[in-house]
Amino acid sequence: MKDDEEVDSNPILHEVIHEVVENQIRDGNPKETKETLERLMDQGYSRHEAIHKIGTVVVEEIYNVLNRKEKFNEERYLKKLLALR
Repeated sequence: MKDDEEVDSNPILHEVIHEVVENQIRDGNPKETKETLERLMDQGYSRHEAIHKIGTVVVEEIYNVLNRKEKFNEERYLKKLLALR
């Protein structure tokens, strides 16, 4: 995903991605999602902006599963979360 415009252009997708990220934070699964949210907010991003940044990683993984027929790769997902700035 290039930027937030792609998600924002589809309000249903926007809502679903927000829900996925919020569920990960609430459930602590993976714990790195909440840690990433807190780190990004400490860097000055609003909570909403941080959720969007995390959401881009979620969308990338969904793309890999649906279009590339890959299994969910948690290690890759966590590395991408850690790389967010």
